[in-house]
Amino acid sequence: MAPPRYGDASPSSLPAGIGFLPVLSANLLPLVGVLWFGWNPETLLAVYALELLLLFPLSGVKALFAGRTPTSSREGGVLSRSESDLVDKRGSVTIHDRLPPVYPRNVPFATAVVGGGAWVGVFLLAPLSEVVSVLDVLARPEAVVSVAALVVGQVGETAAAFLRGDRYAERSPYALVEIPARQAMFLACFLFVVVLGGATVTLAAFVLVKLLFEWSGFRADRGGGRLTSWLSGPDSEATREVLDVPDGRPAAEIDVDRRAVVAAAVWRAVTTTGPFYVTMAAMVWIGGTAFVAEEASLAVWVGFGLFGLALFGFMLAGDAVEDTLASGWLTYRRFGGRLVAHDRLTGEPQWAAAVGDFRDAEVVATRPTDRYLGTRTIAATVGRGDDETERAFGPVADAERVVEAFDLPVESTTLPPLDRRFVWAAVASVVLTAVGVVTVVVTPLGPSTSWLLALFLFPIFAIVPKGFWTLAHS
Repeated sequence: MAPPRYGDASPSSLPAGIGFLPVLSANLLPLVGVLWFGWNPETLLAVYALELLLLFPLSGVKALFAGRTPTSSREGGVLSRSESDLVDKRGSVTIHDRLPPVYPRNVPFATAVVGGGAWVGVFLLAPLSEVVSVLDVLARPEAVVSVAALVVGQVGETAAAFLRGDRYAERSPYALVEIPARQAMFLACFLFVVVLGGATVTLAAFVLVKLLFEWSGFRADRGGGRLTSWLSGPDSEATREVLDVPDGRPAAEIDVDRRAVVAAAVWRAVTTTGPFYVTMAAMVWIGGTAFVAEEASLAVWVGFGLFGLALFGFMLAGDAVEDTLASGWLTYRRFGGRLVAHDRLTGEPQWAAAVGDFRDAEVVATRPTDRYLGTRTIAATVGRGDDETERAFGPVADAERVVEAFDLPVESTTLPPLDRRFVWAAVASVVLTAVGVVTVVVTPLGPSTSWLLALFLFPIFAIVPKGFWTLAHS
């Protein structure tokens, strides 16, 4: 018998109440700890706090399968969302026939929720460390089992839902990552009420209230039965216009240079967002270690250090993957007087414009990867008024062919020479910054808190060499 495929089970054949059973069963285990194991408020507080932290990555996985186009306005959310160009990408990719399609446009939401969850963890562990030692809680087998059961229950409910045809088809990725964040805010308030109450009745009441919020989020995740509109998270009614793509074979067809796309994505991640991620990962490392134990052992320091390093690597890789997915599979096609940017990964056209409508076209001179690899990227403006936007061609290996095939108003595809004075100034600023940081941190010349100051100022240090690099092209 063949294994079931995605969409085989109809929504009506799986009642919502049955789908909630794994979550219900997992949440009853802490109640057993309250009534039979005599858990104190602090233990219950730690168990649910750890569950909240572990559910953030799960919400990021859910967001990848959200079928509804995210709204362009995402203000007022609990978690900040990436403004990546990938959010505008059209189409999806089928990874396995037992899973719903994955939408590349949702990747920025999935990566943002992981970083946001790390920050929430630091701020949650800060007050938690005042009332309980997280390490002591993790030393109790029944507490570890409860945390694992809570997470497994959520994972089981999500995995089972992948067999349902419309599970995430009508949900926005913005809503899916906002729901757990808003639940965390509400439940955090109740957690501290429990600490102040302390009685067994209060603890049991808290478990029941948490189940109420879990059910509300569960129903909201399906687009109905909302107990609280704010708790259920925002949704999107946004739609995208159908692109006018001519039939027939294209007269010209040019692919981007994917090697250059990947190189440019890595360079941008390291130089633009990388310095901010260094600060964030370091704060998670230092803050997490300080809040988990009063006197952290070497193992705790190393453990949180590895976690901070993994977080840094994940966020850096996430930015590089986003840029690669945005343009790494583009093919520019000309159909008569129409130009269409087609994505081979999703099999969907991304944008279209009339040949001859492009203006202010020029070669982008500030991309070091183009200089090193011999590729070119051309930026041009198309449209008028509210429809005005900038389009990029490339990086491509043969810029002359692009200009000729698509009638772009570019005078020359040759990159201007670099002003080496500013290049050397950029290199010197990097060296001097590194020497200065090491000097004030490891020598008596700096104050005792200089290493913290250096971490906070690290993103600012990166502005100077980037400024010199820009001047080198002017």
